[in-house]
Amino acid sequence: MSDQDIGKKMIEEQKLLSFLDAYKEVVEDYLSYGFGRCERPDFICYRTDGTKVGVEFVRIMRDPRDAQADYILDRKEFMDSEEAMEMVYDIIEKKEKQRHQPDWNLSNNTILVLQFVDCSISNLLYILNDSIKKDFESYGFEEIWIADYTGEEAYGDIELFCLYPLELWGYYERQNPNRKPYG
Repeated sequence: MSDQDIGKKMIEEQKLLSFLDAYKEVVEDYLSYGFGRCERPDFICYRTDGTKVGVEFVRIMRDPRDAQADYILDRKEFMDSEEAMEMVYDIIEKKEKQRHQPDWNLSNNTILVLQFVDCSISNLLYILNDSIKKDFESYGFEEIWIADYTGEEAYGDIELFCLYPLELWGYYERQNPNRKPYG
């Protein structure tokens, strides 16, 4: 593994820890990470009962050149909600196909985390409504989450939206009363 790959994994690990912290607030059963790195899925975690679960991260964002052009030409800082949701569906389809390949560990027990760095969940709420609630049932992931990292640097945390399973469906805004930008 090259130095660049090691650096990428270290960054992914930090993103995983932020996700696990937010996940613990949302789900009564938390996940622990025992430094189980692999490639498919990205990480192996453990539920409180000891069950292994894979966690696959995928970043959803515009091409950096497109984002720069959007900002320069239109002062548009974030991705359109519609574009973000198109990417969500495309990426879930792609990951679903990959999940069926023989080199995917824990293929029937994987959580898919869609890491948003270019569009906040609050901008998607009008699209993430009950009319699309059942769109994510047919995929084989145990859980599918949108993790909003757009405020991580400023607030030190992330927000979540569960797309699947239906009993967890919805927006999980952080409830920290001391939450203020940059500490």
